[in-house]
Amino acid sequence: MYHPGKVIEIFNSKDKAIEAVDNSTQVMLEMWDDNLITVLVEPHLGDKVKKDDIVLVDYRPMANRPVPKMTVVKVLKGAVAKNMWGTYKDHHKKRNVQQSIPRMRQNQPYVG
Repeated sequence: MYHPGKVIEIFNSKDKAIEAVDNSTQVMLEMWDDNLITVLVEPHLGDKVKKDDIVLVDYRPMANRPVPKMTVVKVLKGAVAKNMWGTYKDHHKKRNVQQSIPRMRQNQPYVG
């Protein structure tokens, strides 16, 4: 399972404002469902990810642990990114609207 997110901030060890114990890169993401998370970027994508990019985060469980991997595995560009983000955000918006519509009580007595 993979989830799309939009890059808000990049935390790279090459940044002079960041002290790091390793050369890894993390990103803060706005996820399609409005959650905010910070996850690891796969090493070969560390220099390729930019602010406002749409990325795919690997949510599959790790082999020896039942927790999601939570790493950026793809950076989407152009129309592919726009379509992916739009489709997920539209779905989220529709789901929220449906949940916020008050449901009529069943067997409501007639008052006339």
